[in-house]
Amino acid sequence: MQSASGSGFRKPRVWWWFLVPLLTFGFATFVMVAVGGVYRRSRMHLAAAGGYFALTVLFLAGSQETGAGSDTYVLPDAVTVPALLIIWFGGTAHVALLQTRIRAQAPVSTTPAPVVDGADPALAAAQWRGQRRQEARALAVTNPGLAAELRIGRPDLPGRQYDDGGLVDVNHVPGDWLAGELDLPADVVAKIVSERDRLGGFTIPEELLVYCERMSAERLEIVRDRLIFIAM
Repeated sequence: MQSASGSGFRKPRVWWWFLVPLLTFGFATFVMVAVGGVYRRSRMHLAAAGGYFALTVLFLAGSQETGAGSDTYVLPDAVTVPALLIIWFGGTAHVALLQTRIRAQAPVSTTPAPVVDGADPALAAAQWRGQRRQEARALAVTNPGLAAELRIGRPDLPGRQYDDGGLVDVNHVPGDWLAGELDLPADVVAKIVSERDRLGGFTIPEELLVYCERMSAERLEIVRDRLIFIAM
């Protein structure tokens, strides 16, 4: 028997990340945001790290003391103080949110699902994938932004780390991927793609029967559990 703990994966230990900008008065904020951006492959966070770095340089340059009679221009407190507050408190909040997102972004498990004595390993793995699909669907409803970052339902996108159990976003996945992932005939896929473009996307599986006459009820039942419909 394989234990459940041995079949999973450990989430990254990032709970302490927010302490870095907090205890360094924000001077290390850009480092932690950059690390998080690399981890999540997020250009937005990498750009934010550049912004924090610029504000850090601005504060350090503006807080330099100058001698009496010096002609060196000193930035006013109205500029340096907000810069410090942003990199310190704003950066701490940003890193705290970032570490939460990273904890939620579980890497794909390459180990098999737990197997109970006497159970079919293939059946146990299929049941585990079904549970993952339920969790991913719930996440897409409660946190659409995070679902988009995790690329739920998008097997066509490279670099995914989140295992959604094999969901396929009918509204966004290219036709060739619909055919390959769902084992659908070319004529059915062509009709799905044309109708989703015309309608602006589907919302429920039954709409495939209404607008795609070549989709049979039997075929829909086979793939129903793997379908997700994210708004276009």
